[in-house]
Amino acid sequence: MVDLKEVQKKLLLLGDGAVGKTSLIRRFVVDKFDDKYILTIGSKVTAKAIQIDKEEEVFYLKLQIWDILGQKGYTKLHQSSFRGTDGVFMVADITRKSTLNSIDNYWFPKVKNLIGTVPFAILVNKSDLIKNTQFKEEDLRYLASKYNTLFFLTSAKNGENVKKAFYALGKRMLEFKGSKGDDISEPHKPRMIHPRHLFDGEKSNVTRLIDKIIDDFCTGYSKYEDAMPILRRQFELAKLDMHNPTKDALIEAIERLAKIEMTFKKKDIVEENRTKRLKWIKELM
Repeated sequence: MVDLKEVQKKLLLLGDGAVGKTSLIRRFVVDKFDDKYILTIGSKVTAKAIQIDKEEEVFYLKLQIWDILGQKGYTKLHQSSFRGTDGVFMVADITRKSTLNSIDNYWFPKVKNLIGTVPFAILVNKSDLIKNTQFKEEDLRYLASKYNTLFFLTSAKNGENVKKAFYALGKRMLEFKGSKGDDISEPHKPRMIHPRHLFDGEKSNVTRLIDKIIDDFCTGYSKYEDAMPILRRQFELAKLDMHNPTKDALIEAIERLAKIEMTFKKKDIVEENRTKRLKWIKELM
């Protein structure tokens, strides 16, 4: 008799912006494609259940798929989003070699530091544009061999290898016997940067500021994933461009978050949070 087991696992998709993480999730979950670039603000969680057969066991695997903002420097956001992860897809864009280099130089080390050892695989997306490739298959094979992992050429546009990749990593997550890294080490203290640089080209300062605001707002919720949809919506209404944020948009976002907090926090605490966040902007001007 076949033994049916229900298991829930958390899966992250990581990689630089515009590599197609959101499109890959959409293709896998609803089998649709949209070529319009949508910047993921913070993190977005999607659920999908799949069945995996293993000898005399059948697993009903419930995947909690996390789409993480593909911009470097969001330390607090990544700390919170990475916690409790069971598996990771590292995604690169076949038309941009820099995105493959980022996997090796940034995303792998970050995962190792924040999570430890968990099953992962490399997805090189946009295989439908292979004529425009900026790196060779040997480069990909070398990277996969270096980290002893699987790799797949995928296309969110036509669906090539998308389902196959998710099932393969799902099986690896079920087979993994190690303990996932729930203990997250403290990040290195960022170097002090002169305040005048905030809105005149030093994007790393703005990144840290937004990262701090996201983390501060999310601490008011029992679950990080419950806070993120609310925060994303307020950022969108404030017209906050995560790539090129303006001072006015940041202030508008803070005011909107304060209005949301008024619905479940005391007035004096809300005002304290609002004043604190506005002060962060003022200190970096």
